Amino acid sequence: MNGKGEDKRAKLIGVYAKVPDSLRDDIVVIVDKEPYTWTTAYLEVKGDTELGKKILKALEDIGII
Repeated sequence: MNGKGEDKRAKLIGVYAKVPDSLRDDIVVIVDKEPYTWTTAYLEVKGDTELGKKILKALEDIGII
């Protein structure tokens, strides 16, 4: 990923760092009818997976990043 995608990844990593540990197991987004927690979203995005790209798009669409 490069350019705009890297910016989105960096934003998510920054937001995730500010999420209290007690909330990281809370659902943050639903993609393809499946719920994902902050931690799962972070790991998928950090790993630059296809699911991570979908998660980034969904988080951008709902205004989290």
